[in-house]
Amino acid sequence: MDENEPVTYRELSVGERLFRVPASGYYFNSNNCWARIDGSVARVGVSDFVQQNAGQVLSFDPPQIGLEYTIFEEICSLSAANTSIEVLSPVTGRLIAVNQELVEVPGLMNEDPYERGWVAELELDDDMEDIEMLWDCDDYFEISRAKISAGPLGCPCSRRGRFTRPGGK
Repeated sequence: MDENEPVTYRELSVGERLFRVPASGYYFNSNNCWARIDGSVARVGVSDFVQQNAGQVLSFDPPQIGLEYTIFEEICSLSAANTSIEVLSPVTGRLIAVNQELVEVPGLMNEDPYERGWVAELELDDDMEDIEMLWDCDDYFEISRAKISAGPLGCPCSRRGRFTRPGGK
């Protein structure tokens, strides 16, 4: 999670909309929340796909530092023009930091969801089994392509679709 190391992206274009997915270094859960892990710390946030569909992020009520979260547990939510965004933890750990810049300027989520628009940092448990339940960047890119191409009912992670990882992982 070297902040000086630039993040490179793969892009998906649909009509006038352009969606970005990091090329490497991120892990995603089925709720489109990501973790970027550096040693025992994971920075978490929501994907470009989520923020674009939610519309302009209007407010962010930050979670409390020191609380423990398990994978898929709600850390916090953000209010957006079209909906509320639930941030479900992609990893298990103790919350150690909140993005204060996002508290002051919630629109950072829309401008830069993978870098400046991160939500929180968690100190990870020693057990890294959570990673086995997440998609890497390549897998998430393919899932995103399916969501964007087929719409919500054709998504392989929707209730009507099937929940699988590409390649049977």
